[in-house]
Amino acid sequence: MQLTGGLGPALTKSALRGKPLDSLAATIMQGRPGTPMPGWKGMISEADARWITEQLLTGFPQE
Repeated sequence: MQLTGGLGPALTKSALRGKPLDSLAATIMQGRPGTPMPGWKGMISEADARWITEQLLTGFPQE
């Protein structure tokens, strides 16, 4: 649960720095085709995806 990657890229504050919030939220909603990252569109709202993205961009959980 360090968000440093495993099957996918790291989700740390420093790794996400400079990436657009809208793009990150879209990745949560749509997933990444050809990777283990599923889309969560059927389970969470766009507002939830934006909230998750905002939390990750602030460094949650604490790095």
